[in-house]
Amino acid sequence: MKKVISCVAAGMFSVLCASGGVNSGRHETAAVSDFTPRFHWFQNRVSDFCDIFHMGVGLTHESPATGPWTPSFGLHAQVTDYGHLGGVVFGGGTAEMEGRGFGAYSEVRKIAGFGPWKMWNVVQGTEAVSFYKDPKQSRAWQSRMDFSETFNGDPAHVVIHNDASSASWNNHPRGWHNFAYTGAEIAIPLGIPYTPLDTHWGIDCRLGVDTSQVADFILGIFGVDFWHDDLRAEDMQSGVRR
Repeated sequence: MKKVISCVAAGMFSVLCASGGVNSGRHETAAVSDFTPRFHWFQNRVSDFCDIFHMGVGLTHESPATGPWTPSFGLHAQVTDYGHLGGVVFGGGTAEMEGRGFGAYSEVRKIAGFGPWKMWNVVQGTEAVSFYKDPKQSRAWQSRMDFSETFNGDPAHVVIHNDASSASWNNHPRGWHNFAYTGAEIAIPLGIPYTPLDTHWGIDCRLGVDTSQVADFILGIFGVDFWHDDLRAEDMQSGVRR
């Protein structure tokens, strides 16, 4: 009888471990639940809502990052990740809300595209940033987006931009979750560049919406974590790769 009970207990323990119900040291590979976690439920709904929108403004002047080139120039628009037109360059300071990530920081942007082809080169600092744009605080959450939720080699959701992405028709600079991002960015020099009226200053404005995030927000209210991007308790364990 004891042997039977022991076997049953061992079997139940194995099932629980496989489902993630017990921390067996294998939680790194456990499937993420499709249901919204109780952990930070309200904050997750706010994050999902913010993911729909993108807005930012930047101010720049000549610096070693741009050299003698006009540090703010161009116009770029896109309709989803598969329709681009124009180009923009900017190097300066930005205040931005990019979905769930927001803050004020230095950045250099070089973006261009035509149709499905695009070049995305954005490097942002971390001077004053929220949780999701802080590489240390959000490391476990971002790691889950980068590894467990990838599609065709692309991360699911990218909030931190600190390297360049090469031109590619199937690359998703903001993550494949945000494939439907539609917006525009304009960078304007103040004055007439390369003339005595060149002030060496410029401004940058960007605005966009991401309809691919609308369903995630609505379903999240009813308990379904559509994109698996809700912050979970284990995501607060910095440095844990999931």
